[in-house]
Amino acid sequence: PNYSVPTTTFVPGPGSGCAPLNLFGENGVSDEALAFVMTDLANEVKLTQHVVTASVTGDFGAYFTLPGGPISFSVGGEYRKESSDFTPDQLLQDGVILDRVAVSAQGGSFDVWEGFAELQAPVLRDVPGAHLLQFGAAIRLSDYSSVGTTTTWKVDGTYAPVRDVRLRATYSESVRAPDINELFTAQSGFAARVIDPCDVVNLGAGTDSRGPNCAALLSGLGIDAATYNPSSNPAWRGSISGLSLGNLSLQEETAKTWTAGAVFTPSFVPRLMVSFDWYDIKLQNAISSPSAQEIIDLCVDQPSLNNPFCNNVSRNAATGFLNGFLVAPANVSRFRSSGADVAVNYSFEPTADMGLFNLHFAGGYLDKLSFIATPGAAQTVEREEVFAPKWSGNFDLTWTKGNLTANYGISYFSKTRRFSAAEILANPDIADSKYFYIREKWEHDIRLAVDAYDDRVTFYGGVNNLFDRRPVLDEFNYPVSFRGRFVYFGIKASLSGV
Repeated sequence: PNYSVPTTTFVPGPGSGCAPLNLFGENGVSDEALAFVMTDLANEVKLTQHVVTASVTGDFGAYFTLPGGPISFSVGGEYRKESSDFTPDQLLQDGVILDRVAVSAQGGSFDVWEGFAELQAPVLRDVPGAHLLQFGAAIRLSDYSSVGTTTTWKVDGTYAPVRDVRLRATYSESVRAPDINELFTAQSGFAARVIDPCDVVNLGAGTDSRGPNCAALLSGLGIDAATYNPSSNPAWRGSISGLSLGNLSLQEETAKTWTAGAVFTPSFVPRLMVSFDWYDIKLQNAISSPSAQEIIDLCVDQPSLNNPFCNNVSRNAATGFLNGFLVAPANVSRFRSSGADVAVNYSFEPTADMGLFNLHFAGGYLDKLSFIATPGAAQTVEREEVFAPKWSGNFDLTWTKGNLTANYGISYFSKTRRFSAAEILANPDIADSKYFYIREKWEHDIRLAVDAYDDRVTFYGGVNNLFDRRPVLDEFNYPVSFRGRFVYFGIKASLSGV
């Protein structure tokens, strides 16, 4: 679109309906001004899914059994069809709002035929050295009209040498086909505030390729990269208009995952369960929608300008200023994550008169989280994810006595990066070092509930964020909600049996 063309949606002068809009001070916006600049839009969105599934389950006990029991199975098939239809308001179709980008009606559909099978083989059970030993396997074959044929499979095993200890492991290769929105989302326009990576003050905040790429890009427009400094130019507003839409060229994501862990239920501590699992996930061709800023940065941070991101960025031929972008989901190169999950659950009743106490803890440790954005590049840019805590956990203490239930919960995660390690390495002065990380999260919640009328009615209330923790100054909703302390109460009633 040509963003330099002025709007033609009204003719100034008497009878135009124009009313002054005062954005400053209190009560400065009149109803007439709001009526002139605002309108109600009526968009019609229809998503349809048809599913037909058939399956058969059973075991081979009538023919043979293993020492641990018969092999069980499940086989079946499924057909799904998904479709979407989007009809925008006529004002959107005419392109008179949303930065004068016309939004067209759009829709699409895809279907998939699938067949699946699963086996569980209990090899040993209740024998010396093996309270339980079993293996499992599953496979699913899919034929999508959108991405073609895919295969998902897994194998798993469980070994319990004694009743109190159970070891488990799984390896799987799975796929996720692009969904209906990622494929067929209609074109729409929006504005974003961006920073120009080719500004001389930003050249050091990227990769080693940023400087040469910006020089080549700007010299092609007849602009001297050494003096290109839009941030000091009053003509540069920092806000540009762009487009977003779906991508019909998307392919499926493929993930290879392995997990290994153990579950402990010691008989000498009744009602105690402790589990630990390590996971490792490698995701290829991950579907991601980069932000406008990420697309602009990635264009010049790659080994050359011949990359898919530069095709989605435009600049003014006279000034070199950024003046447009295209945001769409894409298959990025690689995503990697590994870490551990821990869960502890314990319930006890000190005396018959004190009620039941239940302690629950779920925690996580993040070992790796990395993302490579460009598929097929000779040299790629890997970045450590920001806002990704190394440690996290949730603790709940619940007390129940008769029809009364009380709960106290704590939510925590450790400090997180405000800037990636690559950003800090490229520009150590990006901020004072005390702002490189965002403080940890601590949030305390309480809840009380009373059941009445034969448990058909529950009265409940509580306080979230008991100590009124607030977000950090430059974040709206992080690491806690902007609402601060939140008090609530309510009534839940069941009409069954009435």
